[in-house]
Amino acid sequence: MMIDINNSTSLPEEDIAALAENKGLSTFAFKHGVGFQSRSWEEYYKSLLVDPFEYYKENFNGKSVFRYIQTHPDMDHLSGLHRFFWQEKVPLINFWDVDHEKEISEEDFNSLKYSYVDWLVYSLLRKGNGPDDTDQKVLNKYNGDMGDYWTSDGISVLSPTDSLIEKCNRTGSYNDCSYVLSLSYGGRRVILPGDAEAAAWTSILDSNDKSVLRCDILKAAHHGRKSGYHEEAVTTMDPSIVVCSVGKKPSTDASQDYARVADSVLSTRYQGSIIATIWDDGEVWVDNHKGERISSLPIL
Repeated sequence: MMIDINNSTSLPEEDIAALAENKGLSTFAFKHGVGFQSRSWEEYYKSLLVDPFEYYKENFNGKSVFRYIQTHPDMDHLSGLHRFFWQEKVPLINFWDVDHEKEISEEDFNSLKYSYVDWLVYSLLRKGNGPDDTDQKVLNKYNGDMGDYWTSDGISVLSPTDSLIEKCNRTGSYNDCSYVLSLSYGGRRVILPGDAEAAAWTSILDSNDKSVLRCDILKAAHHGRKSGYHEEAVTTMDPSIVVCSVGKKPSTDASQDYARVADSVLSTRYQGSIIATIWDDGEVWVDNHKGERISSLPIL
């Protein structure tokens, strides 16, 4: 299963400024190695970025993507679809997407840092059209929907709902139509909430029994920003480990809020790719990009 994609191995200027601020450095010092031996902080943080296709090639080359889930239609969650599925022709079987009304014109991309071709490929994939006349099944599944394959795989859809999608279509802001998924295995539960914000979390609390929200690992919503942090929802989920997949955000960082609940709050900014392995007996290993153990949970 694959959730979202972001084909970025460059460090945007706004991220550089945010990282420099977090280090108490000027952007010049951050870029030119002041206080960091022979290489700069910029070079170090660039080394943590991972190209999604190269990661797939190294770890899963030749395997089909059985289930690709597009949490919501924002470009920072789908940049790279063209290369991954069209140019490299990674086989795709099921494409999950919310049935929204968002549209972006080619002219809109004149002011965006993303590529229009990724939006075009997304538009084709969500209609069931793949490269070279291939096709894939398209699923629009919402809160509480059950069925073969995902239910038996321990996947529950906590959000969105029709009303959340309608709200997003009306406001033109699509974070709250994010897929929020619960994955269960080995007696452990992981919750993956896309960019869910307050309206989505309130809906999840209102429409799901609190017992099914308790989790061991939480991927922080909206890249670990305060806009994705919901006090009641996080307290109800009561995660032991929180993982933040971050871009620019020091001034809006909710890591300290998550730390009031979780034992470990981890960030891809400082740890690079983070891999969580759940074993049949419930033991959990969490490793960084170097393969170093940075957190764990015991056998159940």
